[in-house]
Amino acid sequence: MMLIRKTRRISYAKRAKSQRMKLYTLLTVLLLLFSCSLAPLADDGKNEVTVTVDSGDTLWDLCAEYKPEDMDLRLFIDKVMYENDLNSSALSIGQELMIPLR
Repeated sequence: MMLIRKTRRISYAKRAKSQRMKLYTLLTVLLLLFSCSLAPLADDGKNEVTVTVDSGDTLWDLCAEYKPEDMDLRLFIDKVMYENDLNSSALSIGQELMIPLR
């Protein structure tokens, strides 16, 4: 009987060690993924760019140039219009627009 209990203890110890190693591996992978996902958020000091409207510029074209890759262009245009207190997409030559970079 003692031999059976000892075998169970050894088996339990091996299983516990295996589970700890799996947990450490999972935590390491999650930490690496999380740190990689924060890399694009590194602050370069610029939160916005000011653009002066030239002849032929449209709000659509200006926003398409600066919009984040993961954002729909229409939503970005709405954001730019809100930030600049615009009621319509009509622009005037020489008008300055603040375009957010995030």
